[in-house]
Amino acid sequence: MVKVPAKAELIREPDEPVSGASAVTDAVVKLLGIDARQFAQVSMLAQNDFTRLLNAPSADRAAILRQIFDTADHQRLGQAAVEHARKADEECKRLDDVLLMHVGTLIGDGADEETAADLAEMQAERDPFAAGAAAELGRLLLEADDANEKRQTSVMNDLDEKIARGDAGLKIAEERAARRRQLAGLVAEEQRAADVEHQTDLIMTDLEKRTASVKENIAKNEADRAALSQAEADLLKTDHRIELAEGLSADCRQLLQNLADADKADEDAAARQAEYVAAQAALDSAEEEYSTMQRQLNANRAGLLAKDLQKGKPCPVCGSTKHPKIAALPKDHITEKQLEEREKALTAQRRSTAAASRTAGDAAAHAHELRAALQRDADGFFARRGDRYTGKPADELTPDELKIALTAQQTSLTEGLRGLQADHLKLKQKTDRARSLAKQADLLNGQLADLEKQRFAATRRAANAKAGHAAASARVQQMRETMPKRDNPDALTQLQDALARLRRDRAAAMAARDAAVHRLHTNRAAIDALQKTMRQSAAARDKRAMWDNLSKTINGNLTGKVKLPFEQYVQAFYFDGVVEAANLRFTRMTDGQYRLLRRKSEAVGGKTALDLDVFDAYTGKTRPVGSLSGGESFMAALCLALGISDTIQQNAGGVTIETLFIDEGFGSLDADALEKAVDTLAGLAGGDKLIGVISHVEALQDRLTRQIHVTKTRAGSKAEIEIS
Repeated sequence: MVKVPAKAELIREPDEPVSGASAVTDAVVKLLGIDARQFAQVSMLAQNDFTRLLNAPSADRAAILRQIFDTADHQRLGQAAVEHARKADEECKRLDDVLLMHVGTLIGDGADEETAADLAEMQAERDPFAAGAAAELGRLLLEADDANEKRQTSVMNDLDEKIARGDAGLKIAEERAARRRQLAGLVAEEQRAADVEHQTDLIMTDLEKRTASVKENIAKNEADRAALSQAEADLLKTDHRIELAEGLSADCRQLLQNLADADKADEDAAARQAEYVAAQAALDSAEEEYSTMQRQLNANRAGLLAKDLQKGKPCPVCGSTKHPKIAALPKDHITEKQLEEREKALTAQRRSTAAASRTAGDAAAHAHELRAALQRDADGFFARRGDRYTGKPADELTPDELKIALTAQQTSLTEGLRGLQADHLKLKQKTDRARSLAKQADLLNGQLADLEKQRFAATRRAANAKAGHAAASARVQQMRETMPKRDNPDALTQLQDALARLRRDRAAAMAARDAAVHRLHTNRAAIDALQKTMRQSAAARDKRAMWDNLSKTINGNLTGKVKLPFEQYVQAFYFDGVVEAANLRFTRMTDGQYRLLRRKSEAVGGKTALDLDVFDAYTGKTRPVGSLSGGESFMAALCLALGISDTIQQNAGGVTIETLFIDEGFGSLDADALEKAVDTLAGLAGGDKLIGVISHVEALQDRLTRQIHVTKTRAGSKAEIEIS
């Protein structure tokens, strides 16, 4: 066997010929306006496929309609929106992490304690929405460290000047120290001896007088403090009594508030009970009215069946075509719909009455609980008051009597607090005086100790001076002529220590300045990055909100809206057109008994949006399309198929298809239904329209004027055309 590549050529005068399978296919599609798949959907109506479509659930019917009306792009649109929303959310989370990273790099060591604590708390919470506050806090950090840097620089400049002056003074001090080092001890010794010898008597006398005066003041201070020693203990007792009185007063106020709450709860319970009684009475009346309507409907059922009887048409109950005595309906008879509506209203009323009952019970229980707690707490309060309350227990008092008793206790406590607070003020003044005297005693004792030290030092200087005065006087007098006046012998050491302290202070100031500069650079970079990322994050959040809303809208996930994805919304639109076109034939084929309906309700979602019901005009009820008989199902499927054919043609740019093939399915029809189906198909045929029927039903063959007989033989199938 040799395979030959496919060849195709399209010749249309006066256009140029088109060659090649792909090019010819494109030219034919352009010429017809539809492709091969769409042509097969319009012109080939396979009964088995459309029976499957008729009885399929919404999910399967959606898959079929997706192929017929090519709505896959709408499904992919929803998937793309979900993917964009996911990526937008991931970008927001990434930017949140970047924000937290920049917030974490801020340094608050140079700020005040409150600002540093705010920064530490913000970094610990890791809240990306606090990035704006972190940036504002960063500006405060920059201001603080800028001030720190300037302040430390100023300190360094001041210290540099002091160090320069100290170096100059140190050089002079070293020169003087070198000249006077040898005589420093002798000069000091001679001077002390002369001073002690001349002034010992005066100093000792003065010290004794001053010591006696201080001791007298100490004795008087101790006597005054002894008189005030009890004030501190009395103040503590008064504080405790005030604390107890304030606690009792607060408890009394709370009991008065609890009493008001209990009274309000009693009023509310009574109101809820009244509402329940009224609701139950209304429900009893509605129940009786519903029972009356139900009895009336049962009595009128014969009239309801008889109102649709037609002369010569079989009775749906007995099958007779003669109707000698037709039952009559009362003028204001009850219908099934009225009874159903009343039953729905009654069900809602039952629920509301039950809810009112529960509410009344809850309110009564709450009021009882508040009243019991109030009595228990009031008895505890009265017990704590002791002999200051001599009335009845709380459970023996009426609410008004309890209120009067509590109000009286509140008044008594208020007056007692006033007296305690006055006593507290007087005791506080005494304790303040006692503390002042204690401080004065410390000062006097310090003065006495200092005087004792001065007396001891004066005595020692006098003894030393007497021992070395004679030998030192001649040498000091001789050297004093060439030496400067008396100078501080510790000046050099003090100056050296001062310079060392200044240099340490300067090193500390330099370290503080460098740390402030480092924080300035770090925080400034962090704030710049934080502000940039905040702008990016705001844009990303806007984008995420847009994609999230778009995704929920397209995929039917908006809160408070019908849960219907965009693809099934489009399919429902097409399917409504299919059902409307199918009903033009289905109603006629069933003598107006049936009409196809797409299920519609507020609760319709993606899982039931394409469910199909049938309305039975004989019973006035709507039921699932799967309840139709085999013949009725075929007629419904045929009409649905023709409706799809019509809808596809309408949505294919006005393309006209003159040929329609229907495959099998007629064997399930009775004679009357077959006649109506053939009449419907005959109405489609004529003019430029050709209807092809593939069937083995002999009764149908007699109605077809042109037939193609296909016979199976050993040599293969044989076709013969018959024109009657």
